[in-house]
This record gives sequence, structure tokens and C-alpha cells, in this order.
Amino acid sequence: MSPADTPSVRIDLDDYAYTCRLSRSRWAWEFLRRNSEFRQAALRAGDSQISEKPACHGIRLLRPLCDQIDAEKFGLVFFPDIDANGYEADVFWIPALYARALTMQVVPRHPSERDDIFDQTINVCEVTHLTDRVGREYLMIRGHGHSIQVACSGLSLLSVEPVRMKLIIDNVSSMDETLKVIGKAQRILGKDDPSFNDTWTRSSLAFRNALIALDAHETGLTYFETAAIIYGEDRATEAWQSPSRAMKDEMRRALVRGRELRDGGYVNGGVKPDQRAAQK
Repeated sequence: MSPADTPSVRIDLDDYAYTCRLSRSRWAWEFLRRNSEFRQAALRAGDSQISEKPACHGIRLLRPLCDQIDAEKFGLVFFPDIDANGYEADVFWIPALYARALTMQVVPRHPSERDDIFDQTINVCEVTHLTDRVGREYLMIRGHGHSIQVACSGLSLLSVEPVRMKLIIDNVSSMDETLKVIGKAQRILGKDDPSFNDTWTRSSLAFRNALIALDAHETGLTYFETAAIIYGEDRATEAWQSPSRAMKDEMRRALVRGRELRDGGYVNGGVKPDQRAAQK
């Protein structure tokens, strides 16, 4: 196929660059928001079901105004903006779907005592506070291209009495996982390990390619055009003209994977239950 045969719809690989930093739960959102059944349910709900108020230090306060049964069917506390990407969207997953590795324990604070975690966070991050319908509190913390959802326990962060936060790492089974959680928190705060670089992992590349294949198919592009987006036209042309079917089969598998993730496989970030058991 020549460039003249390419449809006018343009999908650019650079548009997916931000996904390099997404966690599994944020990847889940990228696929879920492409699900037509989900989008229709979110559009029916509208945005009038959520109260949003500003607070000090630029913190946003969110609270559902009614039960969110339809959103919970998809694993969400409420319906966020369906057109917001995995970094920007106010995506709060219900605890049963994505157990949080980080918890903020809120404890009393003496008026003269500082809350170092709060002070560091508000100086460099965008913070969104959510109170769900049963009173549970969550934080969404975004910074330096990374985002993380944190569950809160203990006292309310909205208490009239002085409080401070203590960071608890839970639901991890190894020191390596603990260090990864700490590393992500540091990157959000802009305190990267100098040796760390945002690089594509094998799993993140697979997610990205599945997402591109899904978007390309939905806009009417062919497998060849999908491969040209991912690998460049020269490499795709060479692969299509060779006797090998490796790249052609890869594009087919990517589309199958994208559809699976979009249509329910996004649960647990695309990790199957038997794989999760093996990882524990």
C-alpha cells in the first residue's frame, strides 16, 4: 500500500507517549473509556451527580451526590470525564477492584506540629480529595507525569481539628514491590533516583500497541497502517513484502488484546486471576 492510499484519519505515535508512565490501574482506564457500553452509561449519568468544590492550596473536593450503582458495575466510585486520558482523568477505582498499595493514615496533630507529607505534596503536586457515598476518603495525587490513588484511614482529612498524615505501604508481597511503590511516590514528588529513566517496559509496550491497534481499527485503518504507526512505514513495508508473517500476526494479536482489555479485561490491569496468584 502506498502513502496515497492511506486514509485521512491520522494517529500519531507521539500521542501515546504519556502512557509510558501509566500504572496498571491507569491503563485500565484507557481501555475502559473506549468501551461503548461504558461510554453510554457515563453519558446517561452526566456530570451533575458529582459535587466539586475548591479548597485551600488548590485542592479539589469531590463528592458523589447520589448512589453510583452504574459506575460501580464498571469498578469505579463514580463516572469521570470519559474523554480525559489516563493521567488527567479523575479515576477512582473501588477498593475491591484495585487494592491500593499506599494508604494515608490520618492521625491527630498538635497545632505546633508540622505535617511534612502534606507540605511536600501540595508544593509540587495537584491533589484531588474524594469522599465516597459511604464516607471513605481517597486522594488522587498527580505530579511530573505520574499519578497515584491513595486510600485514607483513621480521622477525616476534612476534620476541623489539626491532623497529619502517615504513609503506610500495604498489599505488597516483596521488598522489590515496596521499593517500586516508594520509587513511584518519589517520582510524583519530583525526587527521582538519578539512575531512573522513563522507559518502556515489555508490558507497557504491549498495552500501548494494543491501544493503538484498537484505535486504528475503530478509525478504519488496516493492519499495515497500524504497523506503520508503531514501527514506521519503511519497516512495516519491509515486513509486509517479506515471506514472514511475524508483524502481521503481531498486529492481529494486538487488536485481539485491545478488544479483550476494552471489553472487561481491564479488570486488574489486564492480569488474569491465575497470573495474579502466581505473582503472589
